[in-house]
Amino acid sequence: MFINTFNHRRFIICLPWLLGSIAFSAFSKEDLAENVKGDSSDKPNFVWIVSEDNSIHYQNLFFDGGATTPHIAELAKKGLKFTHAFSNAAVCSSARSTLATGVYGPRIATHYHRGLKKTKLPKDWPLFQVLLNEAGYYSSNNYKKDYNFKAPQSIWHDSSKKASWRNRPDKSSPFFHMESHSASHESRMHFSEQSIDSKKLKHQANSVKLFPYFPDTAVFRYSHAYYLDKQLEIDRIVGETINKLKQDNLMDDTFIFYFGDHGGVLPRSKGYLYESGLHVPLVVYVPKNFRHLVDFELGKEVKGFVSFVDFAPTLLKLAGLDHPEYIDGKAFLGIGVNGKEVNNRDITFGYADRFDEKFDMVRSVRKGQYKYIRNYQGYYPDGLHNNYRYGQLAYKQWRKLNNEGKLNDIQSQFFQPRPAEQLFDIEADPHEVNNLADQPKYQQKMTQLRRYLNQQAKTMPDLSFYPESELIKKANSDLIGFAKNHQDDIAALVDIADLAVKPYKLVADELKQHLSSNNEWHRYWALINANMFGEQAKGLTEVITPLLQDKSVMVRIRAAEFLGQITQINPMPTLAKIIATEQSPGVVLAALNTVTYLTSRGLELNSELQVSAVARKNSLVRQRIKYLKSSIVSHKNN
Repeated sequence: MFINTFNHRRFIICLPWLLGSIAFSAFSKEDLAENVKGDSSDKPNFVWIVSEDNSIHYQNLFFDGGATTPHIAELAKKGLKFTHAFSNAAVCSSARSTLATGVYGPRIATHYHRGLKKTKLPKDWPLFQVLLNEAGYYSSNNYKKDYNFKAPQSIWHDSSKKASWRNRPDKSSPFFHMESHSASHESRMHFSEQSIDSKKLKHQANSVKLFPYFPDTAVFRYSHAYYLDKQLEIDRIVGETINKLKQDNLMDDTFIFYFGDHGGVLPRSKGYLYESGLHVPLVVYVPKNFRHLVDFELGKEVKGFVSFVDFAPTLLKLAGLDHPEYIDGKAFLGIGVNGKEVNNRDITFGYADRFDEKFDMVRSVRKGQYKYIRNYQGYYPDGLHNNYRYGQLAYKQWRKLNNEGKLNDIQSQFFQPRPAEQLFDIEADPHEVNNLADQPKYQQKMTQLRRYLNQQAKTMPDLSFYPESELIKKANSDLIGFAKNHQDDIAALVDIADLAVKPYKLVADELKQHLSSNNEWHRYWALINANMFGEQAKGLTEVITPLLQDKSVMVRIRAAEFLGQITQINPMPTLAKIIATEQSPGVVLAALNTVTYLTSRGLELNSELQVSAVARKNSLVRQRIKYLKSSIVSHKNN
């Protein structure tokens, strides 16, 4: 363990704070905040430099074949490189909501991208930015927020394109500044085929190391090289921010965090719980005057696992503040944080649900070298259409090659149904293409990680075991109260959902019982399981067919989905009626997602779908309708 050199000046400065901490229980929250406000001169500054949509796989500081990023590397030399830093979510709004709250998204329904209705946080949940503000910090955000919750007005002193620590009224006050940079954002990959010009690239397209699940084409090579060039832009931006801090003589007092806001951005990354979607670069520069707050040797790697839920408590700890009890994360820097203990942390939890108009429900646990992925709706292929995603030429070409039968087994996985469970050895298989879940030698590991995930879902509890539309209707005003009152119900749903990981013959009778349950959500999850089993569950047709008339609209959707999947009936009359009459955008989107899924399996649409006036106001509904309309036109032209 690194032992700090004793610093008499720092001890004298910190002594009043230490005495104040001892007397914490004697003060009310208001008294404590006021007390800290008056003594903020000895606190460190914080700068978060965030590059949008990039995983570790594009920077050679973290991954072989990545771009050279000298400014980021220089920060690491004078600070710490975290080799196992993870976003808990694989897309912007969900990831940033986790960063801002320090809370797992499925616990408070902030994990849907983007939320159809923003979550109302409890009034007694002060965000860490607000606590910093109350402690005398000036907070600025330049400028992306993208939260799935209703943020309080007091979260930032300034959130704009001009926001900067330089704008704080009192230049002696400590500050927390966050800046997000879109040079690496997915939108940069929405170029046309006509604009491709490899001669303008700084990285040679013919020399890039394509990932094994990509087809080796000129489009994919150009896209990869082009994105490596974007890392050079990010590094230049990092250098510019460092220079500003140097100009202001702030480097000795400012922690600088550089990280990606989640993975990305080539296909099969952003939005997915593979390492390419979750594993982010993280470097923390440690300032000279606050070296004593860090129990690591500078210039070294930190191999312990840290996640976005840990960032909020870490900043509060570095600022000398306690974090609220509601926060799920754990500080990885600060007084009292043991470096050896941090390096022994080896687990991270991930989640992915609705991405714009594309539905899914996936959870992941990585412990050490092994990654467990639970696909609750694995019958939806990863490659199911999403309007924004297929703005990339690489996505479009990948799907075209798959439709033409020109991909090998690994390259075509993206367009195939996924098993309920996947297990990957990240050290041996960093791109997660070899699923070990069915191999006998890994069953003990599977059982361990499955139990952890189920326990997490039950104790959190994971609200996604109810549809998003149901949460909006019945829980949005008090999600925490709803979760508490329904924790046992959610635990039962977790157990029903887990029938999908067992052989069908062993669970067929139990599924039949749940399909006849008086509890609509038992019927709902039994139907999702039937969809997972597909043709194996054909014997349930007689029980499922009456559910097309179920009083629960979500049950009707899942029943139509199953019967359409096994081609027992034409599901369109049921689905079309729901889409035309339901007022809830969440319900209509779920039905449209089912139509999109079934058309990808060969269902033909012969006429444009009618949508209720209320639901049509939702932009995601309009996007789905536009795509399905184009499918009708394409079918007629063929």
